[in-house]
Amino acid sequence: MQPVTAPPRDALTEAQVTALIRDAPGIEIAGGCELLDMSLTVLDDISDVLEGGSVTRQSYADLHGSAQLVLEGALDWGRALVRPYMLVSSPTLRNVRFNLGAYFTSSPRNTLGADPALYAVTGYDVLDVLNAPVGEAYAVDKGTGYLTAVETILQDQGVTQYVIDQMSAGSVLPSARVWPMDERTTWLTVVNGLLGSIGYQGIWSDWDGRLRVQPYQSPGQRGSEWTYDVDPATAIISPERSVEQDLYRAPNRWVFYRSNNVDGPAPVNGDGVFTYVNQSAGPTSVDARGGRVITKPVPLDVGGQRELVSAAQKVIDADLRNPAKVTLTTSPNPLHWHFDRITLTDPAWPWPDMLATAWTLPLDGGEMSHEWSQARPDVWTGPIPRDVTA
Repeated sequence: MQPVTAPPRDALTEAQVTALIRDAPGIEIAGGCELLDMSLTVLDDISDVLEGGSVTRQSYADLHGSAQLVLEGALDWGRALVRPYMLVSSPTLRNVRFNLGAYFTSSPRNTLGADPALYAVTGYDVLDVLNAPVGEAYAVDKGTGYLTAVETILQDQGVTQYVIDQMSAGSVLPSARVWPMDERTTWLTVVNGLLGSIGYQGIWSDWDGRLRVQPYQSPGQRGSEWTYDVDPATAIISPERSVEQDLYRAPNRWVFYRSNNVDGPAPVNGDGVFTYVNQSAGPTSVDARGGRVITKPVPLDVGGQRELVSAAQKVIDADLRNPAKVTLTTSPNPLHWHFDRITLTDPAWPWPDMLATAWTLPLDGGEMSHEWSQARPDVWTGPIPRDVTA
């Protein structure tokens, strides 16, 4: 989620912001919008021409964010970069602001006959700056740092506002990596391929519009960022919730192997191969299926065994969360962002530990829709044990 007291809320306490969203009676909500340049410098506040809209985030999509906006008058479509925001007011706090990401605007639909002219605008995550085809073969030389290669691409594509966690700054490519000319290969796939090789999550854009690069961390290792409950005094969650489960093809055995160590010896378990078996945890385990094993082989282009294990953890986490999907609505919570780790305190609810994977927030204060999956710390609470192989 967004940091609770990040600018422009840094003059407030965490308790004040939490209470504003969860507890304050009679709150007022208004939407706003800014026009930016690629350095995220504000060129103009265009809130006076914003007639409505919503912001959506789908954490598993290639482009995680999108916006649907209705504007009076035209912008420089295809070039204009906008940042919608939400202002929340209570009797004691006025116009507390929450930025909601930056988006390229394109494909407006003009309502003919309206005066003034109304444009229904689709906004594309600023991450779309990397979603262009490379257009030629692209190679990263052996010995190049993975994060150095990523930063070079960002700068070459005109990105100046980014945050890169340097934890794996010392990891370098063990051999040259080449992306052949292919219309499906984009700078985004190249960047995410490089990041996956060192156990980082895919690049994403934050609430202000900066691109962020950081190591992957299992949801079971992360603390909860927000708690929803059913206490009448604090509940902002709808009483109606639906659950969808599909357990049939979920794997319970994974075999990960390095696909890029072409000059080394044949990979074996512990050196180029990592195998994990979910023997007994949860409904998709080998024991729960009466001994039935469903194997998923996964080739990975990684720098070494440590990176192989780290990348494997990300795949297993995703597969273990797939069986249950929960949809629900809440009152507006503009702190939500990317793969939020949340808790639901409800005696009737079997999975208190959840991962928010999608949401839509109307800018006018209407109900916010959510899609959650199980964070499943009962299945996965930390790094993959290195001695669990089969």
